[in-house]
Amino acid sequence: MGLFNSIFADLYCPIKDELSKDTEIQIKWQDPKVRGMNSYSVGDVLEEIEDEYNNTWIRTDFICNACSKFTKGLKGMKYIRTEDQSRHIVFLRIEDSKVCELISEKEFSARGVKDFVDYL
Repeated sequence: MGLFNSIFADLYCPIKDELSKDTEIQIKWQDPKVRGMNSYSVGDVLEEIEDEYNNTWIRTDFICNACSKFTKGLKGMKYIRTEDQSRHIVFLRIEDSKVCELISEKEFSARGVKDFVDYL
């Protein structure tokens, strides 16, 4: 399994037609020595990105905070159980190691782009 880094963003939920706020996309697109639970957002540079993921679109997914079912845990904390996760596809554009764009599957389809790295 190993460590990973994350990109956080407000992402569109196609089920509820609203934003999934501060949503995490877990990534392992960097050299393992820089994977240490670091957080990024659009506009940030990913250090030591692997060549396969640089200067391309990447297809990945996220656990939606808007339409996934939350369970109440100890001390009132809420979490999403694995079996209650609702996932949606998103596409990220990386240019010169920078997270440039993060768009929904519908927006990506409308652009007619055919080349991307599949990270599912």
